[in-house]
Amino acid sequence: MRRPLRIGARGWRYKTWEGTFYDADLPPEWQLSWYANHLRTVLIPADGPHRMDPDQVRSWVEDTDPEFRFIAEIDQARLHPDNSAETLPSLEALVAAFDGQLDALVFDVKDTPPAGWLFLEVLRSALPDIPVCLEGLPAHELPQGFGGCWCAGEDFSSADSPYTIVYQSEGDLAAVRTLIETMQETSIEAGAIIFTDPDRAFDHAAKARTIADLLDA
Repeated sequence: MRRPLRIGARGWRYKTWEGTFYDADLPPEWQLSWYANHLRTVLIPADGPHRMDPDQVRSWVEDTDPEFRFIAEIDQARLHPDNSAETLPSLEALVAAFDGQLDALVFDVKDTPPAGWLFLEVLRSALPDIPVCLEGLPAHELPQGFGGCWCAGEDFSSADSPYTIVYQSEGDLAAVRTLIETMQETSIEAGAIIFTDPDRAFDHAAKARTIADLLDA
């Protein structure tokens, strides 16, 4: 890898984190600032608790420092042909709201219609500085110029990907170290490990960051 490895969790708004990662009396609106003081990257899921619009994104940017990075998962419904006319302007506005703190966009492309693929090419051309990462494809099927998202254990090292995201569900330290070393050895330009356990992702990510620092990743 040519850039430092990003490490974070899939989301930060979890009731199970209250009283474990967050102080029990911490107001919900302060949770992202708390998170950003401990972890330096987060993937924003396309779900209700993490609903994104430009105003909300600007609020999140205000709650973090300029070096903190977001990865944004985009609802698959935006790839439907009926939504194509309004999707590009809305995504351009969303990206602008991140004010330079967005590392990548993520799209789940399973069952994507042909018009959706055409839109992804248009989007990649319209946002040349933001990697567009595709989830749901094996490494050898990743189209040129797109980033990729895979689960740990899948082959990702052979992908020609400008930005690689690997989802890790467990916190086993030996497995995490192996994953970090594998990413270091690839020819990708940049990437992130995103921990997904809704109960312990914060703990897994913090320990992984320590290992990555020791490995100079």
